[in-house]
Amino acid sequence: METRPAILFLLLFLMALVACDKTEPELLSGDIAGFVWAYNENFYLEEDMSGVQVSIRDETFDSQTITDPSGKFLFEDIDYGNYLVDLKREGYFTTYTDYPLHHLGGYSPTLVNYYIHKIPTFETYIDSIHFDETNCRIYFYVNLQGLSGLPKFEYAYWCFFSDSPAISMDQFVSDDVGFLYAWELDGQLGSIMVEVWDNRFEQLRSDTIYCRVYPRVNGPALYDFYPESLGKASNVFSFVVE
Repeated sequence: METRPAILFLLLFLMALVACDKTEPELLSGDIAGFVWAYNENFYLEEDMSGVQVSIRDETFDSQTITDPSGKFLFEDIDYGNYLVDLKREGYFTTYTDYPLHHLGGYSPTLVNYYIHKIPTFETYIDSIHFDETNCRIYFYVNLQGLSGLPKFEYAYWCFFSDSPAISMDQFVSDDVGFLYAWELDGQLGSIMVEVWDNRFEQLRSDTIYCRVYPRVNGPALYDFYPESLGKASNVFSFVVE
């Protein structure tokens, strides 16, 4: 019975020590490691994926590093948290970095992968057009200059239509995505197929239709429009739907 006061005193003493301990908990930190995969305009991996500037940031922190030839990058001893990621390499378009990086910290690094795609540099010249009214398709017969090999699958194009020859990615009435498939490319000649179900295109059918196409990077969501992902504009071509 005599030990109970001693035990009670010991418990109160330990509780007092805990209450008096105002030390802040140590923030958990760790490494962030990953790769940036760089694709050329034909959708093949580049041999040299160095020189991509990788930045991570939050409200109070900002850090940058550069990829090595294999595309690898590393941030060491980074506090846990959510970070925004930016990738930069001249002539390339970054995809899928609009979500935060969740970094937990600890002994195991946070592993991530990112992708960049080369903006097309070749030229596209529209030679003629065939309008398939039954299937609401337009075929652009084109000549390509400055190709660096053949595409792995296809070249994607953003196609614009207007009732004015002053047509561009900023001035148009109707637009849609078209494709030039690799197996339909004969040397520098090929055809871009685009389906024109858009009601806006119907507004143009009673007059001369002007059109222009821009090659776009392979890879990102094909039906999301990013002006910065477009290559060189083609010539302006006009036709009439009979």
